[in-house]
Amino acid sequence: MFFGKRFSGYRGEAFSGLDILVLSIIQNREGISGYEISQVINRKFKPMWRASPGTIYPLLSRLDDKGFVETEEFIDKNNRKKKIYRISDLGMDRLKEVLKDNFESSMNTLGDYIRTIVNAWLPHENRIRGVMSCFPYHCAPIEREFNHEDYSLTNIHRIERVIKDLKFSRERISIRLEDINDEIQKFEEILKNLLEKREVNTKTIPIVDDDEYVNF
Repeated sequence: MFFGKRFSGYRGEAFSGLDILVLSIIQNREGISGYEISQVINRKFKPMWRASPGTIYPLLSRLDDKGFVETEEFIDKNNRKKKIYRISDLGMDRLKEVLKDNFESSMNTLGDYIRTIVNAWLPHENRIRGVMSCFPYHCAPIEREFNHEDYSLTNIHRIERVIKDLKFSRERISIRLEDINDEIQKFEEILKNLLEKREVNTKTIPIVDDDEYVNF
């Protein structure tokens, strides 16, 4: 499965598909709790896979220890202690680097996984779209919430970072699309040559009625 796939990148350190997914979810939010991360994953992958607290919280702790995310603790309105996570600049660089270095392999791995899902859940188009939208280079609407009235430097820099990220994604997708177009052109040429050879080297056998068979 894509979640268990290990990707090389940052200083040679392996990074899992689930690490990439969680960092991507955090990147799309201005502060999100571990519970909310689990809910996002479970909504997209239910019932195929479930993100349990025993999986998500140790992963978040590891990302925090390595400096890929920043944490903030506070007391909510119900007087409960709550911790939220934000992606750090190091985490942003890490995410870009691991995706850039492993773009083709991650696409192929995810492609194999999606094909498995399609075979098992073909009637459930929404589930397939959910899987696709989890991938960092997805085509679904981006789930980001912005304050359109906040002209603070923090909000401005945040939007600038989003634009930069989207341009980066667009560039990688464009490269992939160019490769696909080249492959299409190559196979169209092969098909054309095969059809021409078939036309030259095969003989059409005429079909006659029973009345004409005697004189055939």
